[in-house]
Amino acid sequence: MADVPESVEAAREAVSEGVKSARERFQRLGNEVQDRYQKVSDDVRRGAERASDQIRRGAERARDSYREVADNAREGYEKARRHAGHWTREVNYYIKDNPGKSVLIAAGVGFLLGLLVRGRSDED
Repeated sequence: MADVPESVEAAREAVSEGVKSARERFQRLGNEVQDRYQKVSDDVRRGAERASDQIRRGAERARDSYREVADNAREGYEKARRHAGHWTREVNYYIKDNPGKSVLIAAGVGFLLGLLVRGRSDED
């Protein structure tokens, strides 16, 4: 029976060592999981920052392009508006100087427009 206390003590030590070993493994596993989580978190953060930077740069390029197109359109409109008065005066002078030609040209343009409109309605 003397062997029983020794066996119990040996079993207790084995269990104690097993628990200690399991704790150490769980601690290492926990640390590894935490390290991997941190790495993934850092990777996601860097990816989000890169995406945010690209979106910001794209928005800036779009804004610059919009401004450029708007400026060009505004300049074109202003130029056409400035020249419209001149063109109107020139047409009026031509009509006053050449009334017969003007009527014939207007009739010809009206005839051509009529053909174009009628040709389109025939196709529909």
